Amino acid sequence: MRRRRPVAAVALLVLLAAGAALLAAPAAAQEVDVDHTVGVADEPGRVDVTTVVDAPSDAAGLTVVLPRRTDVYETEGFARVDERKYEWTRSTDRPRLSYTMAGNVTVDRGAGERYTFVVTDEWAIVRSPRVAAFDRAGRLQTDQHRTVVGEGVAGPNITYLGPAEVRTRDVEGVDQRLRLVVPAAAEMRADPERALASMADAARRLPFGDPDGEVFVVAAPTTVEWAATGLQRGGADMWVRDSQRVDSPRNAWVHEYVHTRQAYEPTEATRWTIEGMADYYAALYTYEAGRIDHETFRRKLERGDRQTHADVRLAAPDTWDDEANYEKGALVYGALDRRLRATSDASMGRIVAEFGGDEMRQADLLEAVEAAGGADLRADAERYTETTATPPAWDREAHAEAFGGPVFVRSVEGYAVDGPYRSGPLAAPRLVAGERLETTVTVRNEGPDPGEYAVEFAVDGDRVETRRGRLAPGESATLSFTRGFDAPGEYELRAGGTTATVVVEPPADPRVTAVSAAPGTAAPGERVELRATVVSTADRPAAGPVEFTVDGETVAGTRVTVAGETTVTATTTFEAPGGYTVRAGDGTASVRVTVREEASTSPTAAGGAGNGDADSGGDGAVTTGTDATGAAPGPVAVLVALTATLLWRRR
Repeated sequence: MRRRRPVAAVALLVLLAAGAALLAAPAAAQEVDVDHTVGVADEPGRVDVTTVVDAPSDAAGLTVVLPRRTDVYETEGFARVDERKYEWTRSTDRPRLSYTMAGNVTVDRGAGERYTFVVTDEWAIVRSPRVAAFDRAGRLQTDQHRTVVGEGVAGPNITYLGPAEVRTRDVEGVDQRLRLVVPAAAEMRADPERALASMADAARRLPFGDPDGEVFVVAAPTTVEWAATGLQRGGADMWVRDSQRVDSPRNAWVHEYVHTRQAYEPTEATRWTIEGMADYYAALYTYEAGRIDHETFRRKLERGDRQTHADVRLAAPDTWDDEANYEKGALVYGALDRRLRATSDASMGRIVAEFGGDEMRQADLLEAVEAAGGADLRADAERYTETTATPPAWDREAHAEAFGGPVFVRSVEGYAVDGPYRSGPLAAPRLVAGERLETTVTVRNEGPDPGEYAVEFAVDGDRVETRRGRLAPGESATLSFTRGFDAPGEYELRAGGTTATVVVEPPADPRVTAVSAAPGTAAPGERVELRATVVSTADRPAAGPVEFTVDGETVAGTRVTVAGETTVTATTTFEAPGGYTVRAGDGTASVRVTVREEASTSPTAAGGAGNGDADSGGDGAVTTGTDATGAAPGPVAVLVALTATLLWRRR
């Protein structure tokens, strides 16, 4: 519920109490309520806005100034003064303006025009409308509110139009709520809850800036060409591409959040700190949360020493090349932060907090660094910002010494597979659909202090499981995560800060390499065991049907799964004397069975070897007990038993 402040009543009481001497004092500043309704316009690339002003009855010469690139098509209670300025006519207490406003905004940062705000056929991310109000005494305070027509969500500075899911999180220990808008068109790389958790962690840890009551965040669908990975606008509104991860040293969710807490006003010489510190804290907090390892964190900082930045002087923006303020800025800010932490009870964050909302000049920044860390550190800060000198990144031991606390090192020790085809270790995460992958992760505390660890296991950005525990310095723990993969494709696996690609393929086709029959010469009606040796046609497990045929007629069949080699057996009888060709699989391998005219007088040893070997040329070895004229036209096949024995062989 909105409340209008009783400014006039308070002023009257003060005047009565103080006497007529105050009658000549100027009236108290008025606050004007403004309501905006935002929807999609018929004209492509624009939005439709209706702005209603709750005009104070005693306002003298109330005028409003509209945003740039607007086109007014209807007014009530306002008269046009110029292209953007309209004056209240006093014909109504709630005058309004209806207009369209540019929704598409682009910038060119060297790769052509890219969007910072956009209107598509299905959704839009646009600047929230805002007007300025004046009376004859000057600018008036305004309390502006926004609603959307149809589906969507409006923040103070960014508005999303279209279907979406909204998630919120109240930050523990901080009087702040995070509101995340996930459009229906968005395909978030990070689980929304993990994105919220990442920002909440930054909200609790940042030592500067007063947190706004609410941070408004939109996950921007990556179906257009955006000019950046994220953008922060106004006090605490921002959008971040849906493709951005939380386990990256350039965690855009944290980077943009940091901007919401930067209250100071930079000069040209200190402007590098805006992006430099945001990139630094994004990497630092992601590392200390266990989402990346120290090597990844260090490589991120080392980008500040790239050859492309060799001529960059941070205090001189005209020397910056692409991303110099991000990359070299992060390295310089981080190096100063580490040295402050290592040598004193101070940090760069605390120095930034001292400036509050004031201007941060280069001289003031250097003086603050000297006051906290001494003359030598000031000299280095001056050298790293005003010359092309660059500090080195630091190793894990130096980090632990400066930042204290536990230092958890996570590594993937190996993979194993389990499923219908095989079970055992894998050199690489390559599976067949239907198998389960087990990933083994070791976490070690290489820091000076005990602490709680958290190891996340995620597939394609979706968290599968998180394991937590506590380790003393020097202790380690071994964790196993298991995930089944039912569909072929490539999956991104993240475990303990390590990323790997899991390749899942369909099973190969089985191939019969040999067929045998025992006995190879049988009496009419005598049971004959047929045996087929089956392997995969590729370098992965196989699955598929294997059938036995006698002279082209199927007598038995089963579905086979095989990783190395397996044997399939079946039992049949032949009622008529003659010679028969037994095949299995694609028919390439075969064996001949001869049936005598009279019953056998001597028993055949169970499991005896057959007379025929696999033959890729046709009939294989043939024995005949009678001439061809005595052969029956075909067998009478009776399937007695069908078994498959899987013989495992590791490759």
